[in-house]
Amino acid sequence: MAKILELVGGPPASGKSTYVLATYGNASNREFVHLDYDAMVVKEVRELSYGEVREQDVRDHVSMVYGRERSEVVYGDTPRITVDWPFCVSKRAEEYIALGRNADRFIECNFFTAQATEAWKRSLTRHVAGEYNAFTVFFSKDTDVAEALRPSFKMFLEAHHDMPASVERIFPQADAAYLWDNNARDTAPILIAKCKRGEPIEIIDEGHWYRFQYKREIDTGAEFEVLSSHVEKFMGKPRTVFEVKYTNLIRSRKDQVIIL
Repeated sequence: MAKILELVGGPPASGKSTYVLATYGNASNREFVHLDYDAMVVKEVRELSYGEVREQDVRDHVSMVYGRERSEVVYGDTPRITVDWPFCVSKRAEEYIALGRNADRFIECNFFTAQATEAWKRSLTRHVAGEYNAFTVFFSKDTDVAEALRPSFKMFLEAHHDMPASVERIFPQADAAYLWDNNARDTAPILIAKCKRGEPIEIIDEGHWYRFQYKREIDTGAEFEVLSSHVEKFMGKPRTVFEVKYTNLIRSRKDQVIIL
């Protein structure tokens, strides 16, 4: 039986963690391992963030520890390994594909997307609210929240804008790849397209594929305004959530105003 390295891709709140938990939650450590760089960062930062420690020193240490663990797991005997393909960074995906090939593993990819509707709102809220709450301690009461978060908004829009091109680049490199629409909450994801290594992408659902292609039209410099914010509990902890109004988010429809 082939050993498998599975890339699980998509933006924040697109359903990656839910998919991994639902699919492999009952598997033993001998059968399945999930490589989570973010969790490794949190663990190492907690252990290292005492006294005078430079941020770059922490990052360097995390990269070293994670790189060692990743190699041990990928070249080990675990039948299936999953790893996050964050946002849609093609270089990260290609790095893992090369590593998996060297370890003689079958490369599978499952990528989850969401359109500019409720799921996208959840995704945006989670990403930006997470950025805000992580660094609130550095903000003064007079801080313009929209300005403080502008880099996060821009990064988020750039990631969505680049998704179609990145998927089209990566899918033919995997042994098996699947694109899912995870737009509707509490429903099964819809298969949009699939691909085998070296073959053209096969479109399964033309309507969802067409809407996925609309991400190319996202204006990464779109005007936006933070209308309001409120605090809600997320996993037992308070989190600031924003109501955001975008103007001209989709370049092909210049009159569009979207509340997210």
